[in-house]
Amino acid sequence: MNNLNAQQSIDVCRGELQRIFHLIEGHGHMSPIVPFLTNYSIVRACGTVEFCFKTIISDLHAGHSSQIQNYVDNTIRNSSMNPSRDNICKTLRRFDEEWNRKFKEKLNSHPNSERLKSSIDSLNNARNSFAHGDNPPSSFENIQNYFNDCVSILEMLDEVVNE
Repeated sequence: MNNLNAQQSIDVCRGELQRIFHLIEGHGHMSPIVPFLTNYSIVRACGTVEFCFKTIISDLHAGHSSQIQNYVDNTIRNSSMNPSRDNICKTLRRFDEEWNRKFKEKLNSHPNSERLKSSIDSLNNARNSFAHGDNPPSSFENIQNYFNDCVSILEMLDEVVNE
């Protein structure tokens, strides 16, 4: 990963998810605390993916004029935007249609492309479900797997914008 801010955020989230995993193992999967830990994990993992996707794109413009940095910060970094494939592609298209094409090509040619796409969709759906008062059906293990797949997507994004 070229973007060290994104990598650090991923590492911190992975560490937290690992600690939550140990808490769940220690308390048992039937403990009443598990749904709370799982819901926290959904928000933490999805928030990390959102932060990273926006940071990877926004940090490319560091060192440019204050006007460009303000625009990027206001329209991308500080915006509220689910880290969906569609939002990633729309954001890439705003800068460069070629970035968008290469990102889609890289994602579609990945050996586990369908699983990666399903994971990012599932993580976003779980967060939206929880945010709107529902109980997401995802287990903690699902969330961990979704997050790991999303990191693969973030690595592809980072690769494309830094070529």
